[in-house]
Amino acid sequence: MAGEGDYDRKVLQHLVPALHPGECPEVRMLKKPIRLARAHATLHPRLQEIKKHAAGIADTAELAGIVIHADLDGVADDSYDTLRRRLREEMDGVFKGTPSALALAAYEIEAWLMLFPKAFTALHPGWRLREADCRRDLAKLEKAKEHLKKQLTKPGYLESHAPKIMEKAVEGGHVSPNPAGNNRSFLDFAKDIAAWRGAA
Repeated sequence: MAGEGDYDRKVLQHLVPALHPGECPEVRMLKKPIRLARAHATLHPRLQEIKKHAAGIADTAELAGIVIHADLDGVADDSYDTLRRRLREEMDGVFKGTPSALALAAYEIEAWLMLFPKAFTALHPGWRLREADCRRDLAKLEKAKEHLKKQLTKPGYLESHAPKIMEKAVEGGHVSPNPAGNNRSFLDFAKDIAAWRGAA
């Protein structure tokens, strides 16, 4: 698993096994930050670097798949579709023969966490997401992290809470490929993982 930040990768370390079709292999993290969303000329070599490191981490074990995280830092609109398609096509070319999944989170990973409101309360009983937030299109929520910091104040939301929230979501059985909330970028990632079925 590769991505931009440690906390985001830890979120996915909890999420991937919950979405994986069948028994999930061990999830190992590439610790070096990898930024792809803004990469253009450097995209291909960055993906080749990820492939090389993934093979090294797997060592003598079989490499079951590669997961890459990137915060979109934007909402899911036409530009999201264009960027996701470009990244996926490049990933498919570099990783051919190895399943892969792209976690291109719109606006950022916090908007995925908000799909599982009960997980917030499970972590801190004083935390409640507003009903309006649970009903909204979370892929269109700008600066989701700042939004949570304004809404959750006792205690104040920190980025370090993110993996714990996803862990509570998984433990509570709230995670599924089609959650009750709405975030297209999450659904796209879940579809990528579901496509690993043939390789599971």
